[in-house]
Amino acid sequence: MLAIPQRGISRSVTAHNVDLDVLCDWIEASLLFQQDPELGGADVVDVLVEEQIYDLQAFAWERVSDALEELRRRQNWLEAGRSIEICGIRLQRRREWQENPAYSFCLALSLAKWYPGWAKSFGKDYTEQGELFESLVEKSMAQTLSGWRIHSTGWSRKSPRKLIEVVKEVASLLNESTGDIKPWTSPQAKEAGLDLLCYRPFPDNRVGIPVYLMQCASGSNWEDKLHTPNLDMWSKVVQFASRPKKAFATPFAFLEKDFFRNCVLVDGMLIDRYRILSPARENPDWVPADLKARIVEWLEPRIDKLPGAEG
Repeated sequence: MLAIPQRGISRSVTAHNVDLDVLCDWIEASLLFQQDPELGGADVVDVLVEEQIYDLQAFAWERVSDALEELRRRQNWLEAGRSIEICGIRLQRRREWQENPAYSFCLALSLAKWYPGWAKSFGKDYTEQGELFESLVEKSMAQTLSGWRIHSTGWSRKSPRKLIEVVKEVASLLNESTGDIKPWTSPQAKEAGLDLLCYRPFPDNRVGIPVYLMQCASGSNWEDKLHTPNLDMWSKVVQFASRPKKAFATPFAFLEKDFFRNCVLVDGMLIDRYRILSPARENPDWVPADLKARIVEWLEPRIDKLPGAEG
């Protein structure tokens, strides 16, 4: 298995100090990114005891059983797009990580939070990571939200755009009028937290339609961005006839209670790992070839250097 994550898994004697979401990601990554195509619950328990996270196997089994149940629930959402099959207390790899790049990418992005030392070794420039994640979410939403139009603001460090350009573009696409832009057009102003515009027009092309302003947060600091995009600010720069809603996309997977809490904080549509991957239910190869190649190229050096990875 991969090395024990640096965060989220601590010594547990009388209480479980092993975060279930971290344990699930560790198990998935160990199966997906290492050579052995099978992994048993007993293998996970053995490592936890050997690494002195637990003293007693029976106590470790309690937490591992919870993780297997959670993983089974998540994999069932993917149907044909599963990379992992869970049979009782054993897990089998159905597809190599390169064959399911969206799943592998979202999982690897999540691992950056649990293995911060590994993540930092690749530098602090997250431009390409962010662009790849935004492109993946854009393709996912285009397939998931039938009849909707998904538009990227197109901002990046390589081709920066001023907020005033983005505002005018959004207003034009929605047939809305621009508002008071000047107070928000400082030299530092970018896209103001808006990565994707999702809207469902009617044939009459009039206002008053469903609109989501989406933030795509691929980094481990995603919680700091839950308040974005700021709808109060956007309602100042665009004179919406009907106030839009927020949407927030992240590669992390959440336990049910955390998913509910984050939905409340977003106050809109939360797109987590398994919602991003939902097109795979019917089409396991839903990622376009060019994007797939870019993701695989980005992943390869990182997977090779995962802590405990087999050469």
